[in-house]
Amino acid sequence: MLTKLTRGNQITIPKPIIEKAHLKAGDDYLDVEYREGVIYLKPVEVEERIAPEIFEKFQKQMLKKERDDILVDEKEAEGFLSKRTKKKR
Repeated sequence: MLTKLTRGNQITIPKPIIEKAHLKAGDDYLDVEYREGVIYLKPVEVEERIAPEIFEKFQKQMLKKERDDILVDEKEAEGFLSKRTKKKR
């Protein structure tokens, strides 16, 4: 199948190839390699991580009690979340 390189160095992978490779736009990453005149595209798993200092800042902010916070026990929270998830289905 023929495809064209755009000015922005992008290509469109034909739909039949996307389907055969079980790729999803926006979800999948490809490793690109050039060897002996051939360009290889290899699907890879990417684990997105939060930098430790950002996570620590987030944790401190989320655990800080604010004036308007509503305190509930574990059972109340579980009941509330259970009701919320049922509504979305």
